Amino acid sequence: MKNAARNAVCIIAGFVVLWYVGAMFNFFPFLADDLAIRAVGFTGLLIVAVIVICTCWIITKLEEKNHGK
Repeated sequence: MKNAARNAVCIIAGFVVLWYVGAMFNFFPFLADDLAIRAVGFTGLLIVAVIVICTCWIITKLEEKNHGK
């Protein structure tokens, strides 16, 4: 359980840090006239990245569990 809590904290901290780095660079990959639109696009990108990381982590754990049988 300690690993899960540590991983959750690391993912949240990484998300916040990356969001602020994106804000420092005006959410660079997204071009729009409105800062809010760029922020929403960048936040969506970070959410998708978190989903992909968690999905890969779950698949890895399931494969480890199935190989143990």
